[in-house]
Amino acid sequence: MDVKDILSSRVIHLNSMFHEEVELGVIQFSDHYYVYASICNERGEFLGRGIDKVERDAARQALKELYVNAYDR
Repeated sequence: MDVKDILSSRVIHLNSMFHEEVELGVIQFSDHYYVYASICNERGEFLGRGIDKVERDAARQALKELYVNAYDR
């Protein structure tokens, strides 16, 4: 993965089911999507990531990992 291989990128802000702001970053490469999801709250900063050929599936992976890291401890 190199910067010159990025086709597009965007950042989305949304509220989690726990009413915390989630930042979702979507980076599109020619053959896959890389998505990161992050939450910063009073307990710290948490991150999840997902890589898939389908944007929705990459986002789902990132959010699942984020929720496990942030709330299943």
